[in-house]
Amino acid sequence: MNAHQRVPTFNEKVAEVLKTVTYRVARTEEDRDAIFSLRYRGYLLDGGISPNTRERFQDAWDDADNAVIMGMYFGDRLASTVRFHTNNAPGARMPAMDTFGDALEPYLAEGKLIIDPTRFVIEPEFARMGPDLPFLTLRMISMAAEYFGATYVLATVRSEHVVMYRRVIGHRPISEPRTYPMLSRKIVCMITDIDTLRATAYGRHPFLQSTPEERAAIFGPATT
Repeated sequence: MNAHQRVPTFNEKVAEVLKTVTYRVARTEEDRDAIFSLRYRGYLLDGGISPNTRERFQDAWDDADNAVIMGMYFGDRLASTVRFHTNNAPGARMPAMDTFGDALEPYLAEGKLIIDPTRFVIEPEFARMGPDLPFLTLRMISMAAEYFGATYVLATVRSEHVVMYRRVIGHRPISEPRTYPMLSRKIVCMITDIDTLRATAYGRHPFLQSTPEERAAIFGPATT
């Protein structure tokens, strides 16, 4: 390297990687099955679940009317996935409500839209590449929050991930660690608001931002 050549910043490097990935909602059984397989491998390797004969990890929330399952791809290779639920209709429920209903009650009482991202998994083979993939996977959360017009964004995470979510996105814990369905480790419920996400996450990592056109191409035309 030339002694005077400038080393790209982290944001610049991730922005370059972003040019090589695509995002899409899993609308076919093939896409869903690939995501359930990735979830299984990721959670099994991490010690979050026990083996099963199907080698798939899914639950009833995947079939809820308000569920959106997304994948991030390098070419045709699934690299990571996140699932979302929102309280977008009367009676609509989100996974966090089963475990953290009491902690969420004040926010639900406001009647504002809340997005609950879960099943954040990165392909183990790609996870060795470095920090790019976690940040580009987090980008799916910011895109969905903007698309759905969420006021609040949840994060149900293991205790050791609390610091990262607080630092990167501005989440704050609203519960103690609790037992979470189908997972062997206890989970903390965190929350942030969209204004904090924009000021904190977008300010530090501009590549997390997206345009209305990009979001419409992924999720469909905006409904509001």
